[in-house]
Amino acid sequence: MKSNPRASAYGAWRLQLGLLPLGVTAFVLTLTGIVLGLSLSLVGIGIPILAGTLAWSAARMKREQRRWVAWQNGGQALDEPYAVQQPPEGEAAAPVRSSWKSWFRSLGNPLGYRAAAHQLLGFPLRIALFVISLTVPLSVFAVMLAPAAYKVSDYLYGYVLYDDETMRMLLPPLSPFERSLVVSGIGVILMLFVPVLLRACGRLYAAWLGFFAGQLEIATPAAAILPVQAPALPAAEAAGDWLARAEAAISRYDEDARHPQTPQAH
Repeated sequence: MKSNPRASAYGAWRLQLGLLPLGVTAFVLTLTGIVLGLSLSLVGIGIPILAGTLAWSAARMKREQRRWVAWQNGGQALDEPYAVQQPPEGEAAAPVRSSWKSWFRSLGNPLGYRAAAHQLLGFPLRIALFVISLTVPLSVFAVMLAPAAYKVSDYLYGYVLYDDETMRMLLPPLSPFERSLVVSGIGVILMLFVPVLLRACGRLYAAWLGFFAGQLEIATPAAAILPVQAPALPAAEAAGDWLARAEAAISRYDEDARHPQTPQAH
């Protein structure tokens, strides 16, 4: 998968922080629905439960894919579909919610089973990406605050940081405060690689999601209904018709002027 320079590291960080709560919810609901659906399918009650679980998993996976594709495209939102044109009066509007028949048809749709597999098998990956997105930036930021930690520890608790045997061996000619500045500089350098890491993790999860969801289908905007207009006449033909009418009116006026009507006696 090619790297998109427009993909934001902050957007990837936000999406990855939401993987754990959304992943826990999806994992619990999918596992519960599948277990109940399979166990109660013998008495018939579990079939609609299983169908509803698969349909919900497929819809949720497609929404999640739109969010990640929007991130890869540089923030162009794809969650909202294009506006659907209102049908003319007298025509019934299409139902928005899926009917029971579409739910039962989801039992034969491979997308529902792939979505359920994504919700269950992708749970460890969500946890790993959430931990990386949360701990790595915070740890690097804490390393950047090494001088402040040295001052607070020295003034408040009387404990001198960066004065142990390891720091004396690595940086022998420097004082403890100067060593804290070196550690802070290392943190600044590491912070430059954090956006690269976040983008790489985002591309990894987007590739995982695309493996189960397949190609995203983007709806095209409906064609606008324009009123039917009569074809316009050419300019020369319109001008000739106007002149012919004017000449006919002048001829009638001259004819009336030459033959005035005499009043009839009563």
